[in-house]
Amino acid sequence: MSFKQADRMVNVPMSKTRIIFGKCADLTAQGVDITALTLGEPDFDTPRYIKDACKDALDKGLTKYADNIGIVPLREAIRDKLRRENGLDYSLSEISVTTGVAQGMFAALVAFLNPGDEVLVPDPVYLTYSAIPEIAQAKVKKYRLLEENDFQIDIDELKSLITDKTKMMVIVSPSNPTGGVLSRENLEAVARVAIENDLLVLTDEIYERLTYDENYPHISIASLPGMKERTILLNGLSKSMAMTGWRVGYIAAPEELIEPMNRLCFYMTAGATSFVQYAAAEAIAREDGSVEKMRREFRKRRDYLVAEVNKMKNFSCAVPKGAFYVFMNISRTGMTSDEFCDYALDKCRLALIPGDAFGDCGKGFVRMSYATSMENLEKAVACLRELDEEFSK
Repeated sequence: MSFKQADRMVNVPMSKTRIIFGKCADLTAQGVDITALTLGEPDFDTPRYIKDACKDALDKGLTKYADNIGIVPLREAIRDKLRRENGLDYSLSEISVTTGVAQGMFAALVAFLNPGDEVLVPDPVYLTYSAIPEIAQAKVKKYRLLEENDFQIDIDELKSLITDKTKMMVIVSPSNPTGGVLSRENLEAVARVAIENDLLVLTDEIYERLTYDENYPHISIASLPGMKERTILLNGLSKSMAMTGWRVGYIAAPEELIEPMNRLCFYMTAGATSFVQYAAAEAIAREDGSVEKMRREFRKRRDYLVAEVNKMKNFSCAVPKGAFYVFMNISRTGMTSDEFCDYALDKCRLALIPGDAFGDCGKGFVRMSYATSMENLEKAVACLRELDEEFSK
């Protein structure tokens, strides 16, 4: 007996990052010591006060179904955070809690894209933003984020991609995988394009707390004039609060946009875990300085890795202004991104993510996460030096 997958799944690829993780897991199981700069999650533990809040919720028996849109205390904390930190004013009915940003991505793209609609997506970008529109049978049109343009959006190129079928645009700032942060001027130009062409904008701001350059602070495009009513804002606690495994995030958008997304989310998970939501409310409402401590440590690691890479002859990188990734240019080696990653893993047990896992504009690059210990970064740099010397012969 043979059952075929649905036609809409044919062009949905398996993530290359998962393939790399599988290779690393196999080697580790064989007793091989791998230096991995692959994971997109903080290496810090979840702050104690958040874990205590979760335990308290469990002890109080707060383990029943929660309202699908999210518990009131968490939505209140999110509302206050958006007002305080982003200059955005949302009502509770304009905020929906999700099981991480990934669910928010799926809900936004599937709830609003019809077959044949066009969505503008950055290249390179986290693979999900290209895969989900395929599931919705929409058409992805990619705009390039180039190293020579400091990974800013080329407005002329963006305009050239828009047709009467273009319905939505995705922006991700700070960026996975480049670490780029869109400037205020760039965001204002993007906003003008969105308003002039009546586009819905989906903005992923999961790395907003992890920025390192005073000249490039995080700015939510929803806070710009005329944008709140056409913007779906995604955020969460995974990256800033070291809560990747807790699976809690949120969507903020006008109520007429929230309603269909919340309805769709009901048929996926029927709500985020109740006691996790109480912990998340405490995480947002009562920060204890952990975020700033992590941010300072990430910046120290970034500065070390960037400085060491740019001393080498065959590798180089731009200075990432946010997130916790270095997007290293390996084009001088003459290898493809896949070939280089395979060679680094075989030669010196260094695990990296090929840049083209994030799109064609990632060709000739590899992504390195500095969400790991300084000891691991020093081992990685030693491996890169060895490879650099070999390519220089």
